[in-house]
Amino acid sequence: MTVQRFLAPSDFSAAETWRLVKWCLQLGAEEFTIDCLAPDAIAVPEVWREFDEMVQPFSREDGVRERMSGATADDLTRSTRLWELSENTIHALQRVLPDGLFGYAPAERGWFEDPVFYRDGRLMLGILSHEAFAVLRLTEVESQQLSVAGFASHESLPRAR
Repeated sequence: MTVQRFLAPSDFSAAETWRLVKWCLQLGAEEFTIDCLAPDAIAVPEVWREFDEMVQPFSREDGVRERMSGATADDLTRSTRLWELSENTIHALQRVLPDGLFGYAPAERGWFEDPVFYRDGRLMLGILSHEAFAVLRLTEVESQQLSVAGFASHESLPRAR
């Protein structure tokens, strides 16, 4: 049975978010995706280039995956660009998300947001950057291990204070 836990940025330092990703990797998360946005679509390739160079060797075939956002409800599951999750790709993510997984810093030149990590093709950890929350899907045993590992989580979406 899958347990859904919710995570709030106020419960995590940037370093803790990377510890969480490595914890998910140990539990079998093997691929991820991330979005790159810019106010001007022409800027996206420029912003994307450095990240793409770092992760290109870890590129996987695109696959249909659940996402954290979409233009419509039907668009929440769609063809998605994927990369292998590894120490190398975590390092690349740290470069584009210097404030951690919950970092959300829209910039004129562009920014990265909404990383999603998958296990066996299913969403395991998904961050919705501009809404400042994440969802984590685990087994009941893993949910207990989450607490033992020192990660704060909630049974429902935490309310903004």
